Amino acid sequence: MPLKIATWNIKHANRLHATNPSQIILDRRQRVQHTIQAINADILLMVEGPKGEAAIVEFCEVVLQNQWIPILLKGENDQIGDRDRDYGNHMRGTQWLWYIVKPEIAFRCRLQEAEVWQAFINADGWGVNYWGKIKPDDHKHYRHPQVLIYELDNGQEIECIGVHLKSKINLTSIQRDDEGNLTGAYLETALKARVKLATEARNIRHYIDAKFNQLENPGLVLLGDCNDGPGQDFFENQYLFFDLIQNLQGEVLLAEKFFNHALFDYTANLRWTSRFRDPILNIPASQNPLLIDHILMSQPLCNGNFPLKVNAKAGKVEHEIFERANAGSNASTRTSDHRPVSLMLTETIII
Repeated sequence: MPLKIATWNIKHANRLHATNPSQIILDRRQRVQHTIQAINADILLMVEGPKGEAAIVEFCEVVLQNQWIPILLKGENDQIGDRDRDYGNHMRGTQWLWYIVKPEIAFRCRLQEAEVWQAFINADGWGVNYWGKIKPDDHKHYRHPQVLIYELDNGQEIECIGVHLKSKINLTSIQRDDEGNLTGAYLETALKARVKLATEARNIRHYIDAKFNQLENPGLVLLGDCNDGPGQDFFENQYLFFDLIQNLQGEVLLAEKFFNHALFDYTANLRWTSRFRDPILNIPASQNPLLIDHILMSQPLCNGNFPLKVNAKAGKVEHEIFERANAGSNASTRTSDHRPVSLMLTETIII
């Protein structure tokens, strides 16, 4: 049977399961519920999910009536109701990554501890030499990638790598010199954020390389909010000379390790997931559509090595579902500032 995988950044999801919700929260809660029901994914990566196991369990109970349930790490001494501990997710902050799945496939799914990731690449963090500095600074994932493993009937496994990479939000005041060039703290903050984001992408590729050293044909799906997309924005074009997707997809000449993008053959004018204002180029949000939420997949999931396969036109941005759910909403009741992305895997036809 086919398998639908999706990713969605639900802004401030932690507010949706409040004990005494306001009418605004109730309105937004219903819109989020309708969106998830309409997407009808078997596996949904929730980005900006609530902090802690107890919170995501409550979210699924209150918002989704357990039509989708979370896949949690299992501790050796689990107690009923003892769900506030971090069993190995290595998530920091209040925006956590969660996989929620249809109950009927939960038995096929398990979550991998973050220590396994670190063991495969022999590192918890890494050094970053900013602009030729001799002494590196330390960096690590603030929101550690979360890996869900889905087992097929024949024993093969599809590994979903869920990510929420470094944000490029910059709250520092914009400064320019007499010639109009950016300068000062704003420029330094912007460049550091992009370098950190790029090294997080490289770290993900190191993990992917490790999987190819373990398996001949690993079935890998990389998904989530990457806070950047294809192409180069002002800073990348002017200062850094790379784009994020190249770092995630890998080297095209290493064909077996190169990842396809789920939206590669999706209609170009619909290939975006959010709109944000660009203060540097003075572009309003309404005129600045960005593709920052992604699903990519390894070649074995595209070439028939698995019982499930990604065929042409299998990926999409769920614009219609998003717009229907948000009809009549306002800034307070809108579900999110991101649109969901989905990927359908269908049964491989053997000729």
